[in-house]
Amino acid sequence: MKEMSMIYTRRSLIQGGLASLALGSLAHAAGKQEGQPARDLSFLVVGDWGDGQSRATASAVAKAMGEIGAQKATSFVISTGDNFYESGVDSTTDTKWQTNFEEIYSAPSLQVPWYAVLGNHDYGGSAKAQIDYSKKSRRWRMPGHYFAESKAFGGSKADFFFLDTQRMKGDTLMEIVLHPDAELQLDWLDRKLSASVAPWKIVVGHHPVFSGGRHGDSTFLGQRLKPILDRHGVSMYLCGHDHHLEALRSERVAYFVSGSGSRSRPPRPHPKSLFASPVPGFLLIELSSTGGTASFFDTDAALVYSQPLAL
Repeated sequence: MKEMSMIYTRRSLIQGGLASLALGSLAHAAGKQEGQPARDLSFLVVGDWGDGQSRATASAVAKAMGEIGAQKATSFVISTGDNFYESGVDSTTDTKWQTNFEEIYSAPSLQVPWYAVLGNHDYGGSAKAQIDYSKKSRRWRMPGHYFAESKAFGGSKADFFFLDTQRMKGDTLMEIVLHPDAELQLDWLDRKLSASVAPWKIVVGHHPVFSGGRHGDSTFLGQRLKPILDRHGVSMYLCGHDHHLEALRSERVAYFVSGSGSRSRPPRPHPKSLFASPVPGFLLIELSSTGGTASFFDTDAALVYSQPLAL
């Protein structure tokens, strides 16, 4: 593991996580043998990646994602928003689709579904264009401003709930007035989670509930979204917005910030943080019927942090 500044961890968690990673990899390999159903589910999480001005960094992250994706036979990618800087895309034919997405994430292992949410920078252009691109692309998946997906594997199941937190952020009165469907989304999520019987419940949004980054914690999400996550036994909340990698925990919910797909900034210490780093990179999640592992990787496809996930 590389030595690097601005990284802080809880040693016991990373040691336990590395052991879980090794066991998880063996189980994954066994489950992928010919004629055998997959015993686990693995996927990548990257955010704040669509920066044409930081193409070298984005390309390095994409290359590493391709390597880890191939090693782990990942089934899909989750994008935590800010898909296109500085101001989204104008249409489904905008050249950024090619230059910032199709040409960058060209590795064979990344030719899988990409489940994406909208970030604040995406609203500088046409949010509808990103939704409509789902009809043109065989891998871009954004059927609406918020939506749900389910994945069955190895006798288990994971339910995913994707939010448009730019329209429900509401940290100021003006934001609440501008985005009145915040309550609609929260009601939808509450009902969907209440009906879910999946062992793994995973919620995705652009803005962090908790973060040691420049933007920090969201008052509105902490007050309105967090109680829903806690009440329904959500396993994890995945987000971006702050341009670093971070693992946090509050109550029984794991919070992961994966927002350094093309830009990075140093995080500050946070009381709920288990690990934080300014390096560009991404997150790998591996789930089974008995547990899981969350692992951050850098642009060299080197593991920088790992922790176990419990049901």
